[in-house]
Amino acid sequence: MSLSRGWWIAFVLAPVAVLAEGSALADPAVVLPHGIHRSATGRYVQDLCDHDQPMYCMAHRLLPIEYRPGDSVEEVIRLHPAFQPGMGPSDILTAYSIPSGSASGGKIVAIGDQPDSHALSDVNQYRAGYGIPALALCPGNGLPTGSGTPCFASVDENGANINANIGDSGQSDGETSLDMDMISAACPDCSILLIQFPSALSADLRASAATAAMLGASAMSISWGGPEGGDCAPPGCKFTTPGHLVVAAAGDAGYDLNLMGGMTPSYPGSAMDVLGIGGTTLTPGSPETVWNDGSQGGATGSGCSVQFPPPPFQTAFGASHFGTCMLRDSTDLSAAAESTVNGGGIAEYTAIFGGWGAVVGTSAAAPMVAAIFTRLGLTDAISNDLGFVYKHISAFNDVTTGSNGTCTDTVQCTAGPGWDGPTGVGTPNGAMLAPLGTGSSSGSSSGSSSGSSSGSSSGSSSGSSSGSSSGSSSGANLPDAGSGSGGDGGANNDTSPTAKAGCGCAAVGSGSVDATIDAFALLALGGAATLLVRRRRQTPPR
Repeated sequence: MSLSRGWWIAFVLAPVAVLAEGSALADPAVVLPHGIHRSATGRYVQDLCDHDQPMYCMAHRLLPIEYRPGDSVEEVIRLHPAFQPGMGPSDILTAYSIPSGSASGGKIVAIGDQPDSHALSDVNQYRAGYGIPALALCPGNGLPTGSGTPCFASVDENGANINANIGDSGQSDGETSLDMDMISAACPDCSILLIQFPSALSADLRASAATAAMLGASAMSISWGGPEGGDCAPPGCKFTTPGHLVVAAAGDAGYDLNLMGGMTPSYPGSAMDVLGIGGTTLTPGSPETVWNDGSQGGATGSGCSVQFPPPPFQTAFGASHFGTCMLRDSTDLSAAAESTVNGGGIAEYTAIFGGWGAVVGTSAAAPMVAAIFTRLGLTDAISNDLGFVYKHISAFNDVTTGSNGTCTDTVQCTAGPGWDGPTGVGTPNGAMLAPLGTGSSSGSSSGSSSGSSSGSSSGSSSGSSSGSSSGSSSGANLPDAGSGSGGDGGANNDTSPTAKAGCGCAAVGSGSVDATIDAFALLALGGAATLLVRRRRQTPPR
């Protein structure tokens, strides 16, 4: 029995049509809205702030899987409000073996962000969802004291109290929420000091760090950055001072970053007196890997400075660890910037985005590290000697798999034993770091919430490198896996540095599912054409 020509064409081309429909955005001709990108996994992400600015934040929210190009993001979120957010507090406590209780006792963690009038209500929604007691405005003069009951305060970059009558900065409110949520997750009894700057410029970041130190913050996290070569030159650019530690996100554009057309690491993560924080992907029960969601989805930053000489703490560690880099190598340590928990990403609550959602980026890793170090009583020791993390490398979980780009000097872009460019000395191991801190780790933080969503989280650890944590949640909007262990828990023994030679830089990532789908579609079309030609040749003329 012969097939009609029309049926045959439909039969051959049907798989191609299905493939094209399933990968509508695989077509390189499709132009995505400004600030929206497609990751290597096929998931769409939206920048939390404008990357066309001189300095921008390092975070991106995962859009609902129903999003398609041309859709209104707000409408898609309104229609699909229950899409699952990702990693919650108990996942962090477990992954980093954080002992129960805290040494913080109201110590202050500061963040520098743009104005956000919803800041306090947003962070308290997050805390309620995971059973963490709410923060109140700091009493008295409205400023935290660094001890006692934790509280919230907001000031401008010069220290003036602006807890009321503050403005908003649109989507970058999501960055502020993420920073506060990560502090709440990793150090629930830390006070939060929000320092609001009018524009994210290098001078604003330095002024904010000075204000944080003046107001008694133990640590400050900066989730903003841009290319080197601005208004800051050695020996200026002061951030960290004794008793006040500053950490900064290493960036989300992969190896060497290629920011604004210039190949430089992200500043101030590359500053000489700031700890640069890279990002990992956290999968409960498995070792962490380098965070790399592809050239459009984001990847942790790393690279050799073009401006700053090697800081004393890296010189003391040994030049052989840093390959051919003769200047400041930008990433010192790392923490989760992405997870595979509950559909991926890191949970946050932001009113401007309609409530619960999930984000990715080193903007999550930096405040997480600042809060962990504060909780463990380590900020004094580290702020007085940034080499602390290198001297105690065995107290960090070694990340040995993954890369954030391509380079001939492989230590700069590929994870391996000991220090490497994407993850530095590794991720914190709270059980091993806690004995190195000051103060006691006693007491606990617990609570519950009810209504449409609820959750609880607790963390504990025992022995030298193990931890346990449990968490649960109910309701459509608040999952927190609370099980498994993200880190490999192994000591980081950097005993065999390998000599590296040469450095060739390439754009982050080596392709994506888009390219694979496009190639497959072309092959299918070619095969269909061949079959049609053969069919025509074999059909006798009528």
